[in-house]
Amino acid sequence: MKELKSILLALWLLFISYAFFLAPIEGGKDVFLQHLFSAQYTDPLLMTVFSLLGIWPAVYCILLLENDRASIPAWPFALGSFVAGAFTILPYFVFHIEKRRVKNRTPERARLFLSNRGLYILLLLLTVVLMAFGLYYGDVNVYADMFMQSRFVHVMTIDFIVLTLLSMVAIAHHAYYLHERSQKLWWLGLIPIIGALIYLLITDNRQRVEEGR
Repeated sequence: MKELKSILLALWLLFISYAFFLAPIEGGKDVFLQHLFSAQYTDPLLMTVFSLLGIWPAVYCILLLENDRASIPAWPFALGSFVAGAFTILPYFVFHIEKRRVKNRTPERARLFLSNRGLYILLLLLTVVLMAFGLYYGDVNVYADMFMQSRFVHVMTIDFIVLTLLSMVAIAHHAYYLHERSQKLWWLGLIPIIGALIYLLITDNRQRVEEGR
C-alpha cells in the first residue's frame, strides 16, 4: 500500500509539473479553446473526450461517496474533480487511510441517489453513445494534430488516461466497504468509464441477490 501511495504521489507531482510547464502550445494561443468558446466546428472525437471528462467525475462521486468512511472526507476531492479531474482525485488516494468503523459522511438521500441502478445505466448508455459518435465521426489525425497544438487538449487527454488507470484503485476502494470478492474486479478499470459502471452494476446485483435471500 505504501508503495502504491508513493507511486500515486509521484504521478500527481509529475502530472502537475508537466501540465503547467511542459505541455505544448503553439503560437501562444490555444486553438481548441478558441473554437470551443466561439462555437466553431470542433472534431467529434475531440468533443467526445471533452464530454466524457464530464462523466468521469460523476462515476468517481459514486465510487468515493457511496461509502465515505476513510480517514479524510472524500467529498471535496470528488466534487473538485468536476473542475480539475485527476488533479484533485489523485491526492485523495495518496493521503487517505482506509477505515470501516468511521460513520459514513455522505447523507442518506445522497447515498440513495448515488446507489441508484438507473443512474448507472443512464451513465453507461450516455458513455456508449458518446464513444460511438466520436469514434465513427471523429478523425484521429485531427485529434493528433490538436494534441500537439493545444495545451488544453494535451492535458485533457492525459487527464482522461490517468482517470482511467486510477479507476482501478477507485474500484478496489469501493469494494473494500462492500464484498471482499468484489475487489477482484479492479481490472475492469482498464475499460474507460464503461468498466467502472459495469463493476457498479455487478455489485448492485450482488447486493440485491443477498438482500432477497
